[in-house]
Amino acid sequence: MEKKKIGLVIILLVVFVGVLGAYYFYQPNKSSSTTSANRYVINVTYLPSPQLSGNMSVETAIQNRRSVRSFSNQALNISSISQILWSAQGITDNQSNLRATPSAGQVYPLEMYVVVGNSSVNGLTPGAYHYVPSNNTLEKTVNGDLRSQLSSIATGQQSVNQAPVDFVITGNYKKMIDKYKDPTLCTRFVDIEAGHAGENMYLEAESMGIATVAIGSFNETQITQLLELPQNETPLYIFPTGYKS
Repeated sequence: MEKKKIGLVIILLVVFVGVLGAYYFYQPNKSSSTTSANRYVINVTYLPSPQLSGNMSVETAIQNRRSVRSFSNQALNISSISQILWSAQGITDNQSNLRATPSAGQVYPLEMYVVVGNSSVNGLTPGAYHYVPSNNTLEKTVNGDLRSQLSSIATGQQSVNQAPVDFVITGNYKKMIDKYKDPTLCTRFVDIEAGHAGENMYLEAESMGIATVAIGSFNETQITQLLELPQNETPLYIFPTGYKS
């Protein structure tokens, strides 16, 4: 009888270990693939390579740059999307992995997203996309035109809904803290870097005849939910972008 009890206990342990192993090693995916940050990816789009020369000088772009809050419904080219993303976080030195925006300690805590509306960008379907600087691609993370919802989250600002696309910048404060330890200093570093990226976007857009505006009034939690952002990212900026109306 004692042997039967021992055998039963062993069988139960084997079953328990098997169930536990299945739980940890088999997790059904929401989509085709995921990134290391647990960001769900529906599909991947390769962007055109950025152009390193243009028709407008930096000085002229600075002189002409203005915030614009009214946009036409003219669609943007995917090359324009690529150019603006590159200006904010693109790789500018492949050997050292340096980016277009300066970063304290070369930590690069920022992430770039694009919210694309219906018929807004030639070559992209409606949804939210995450920019991957290392290979100049867009990872689609959410389907559908989210501009109206994003506008409501941004205190009802109509430019967010009217613009063909909305660029969203997020920051990972923990990534910076892991290097410098001082939370106050690191918060400053990340916020300053977002400002660097935003100004680059302004000037790049101006050089292409495209307009934008920096928006910082919104509910962080609701944006995180809408765009299904990783929990370690904090929304910092929204840039409605398109042609002037």
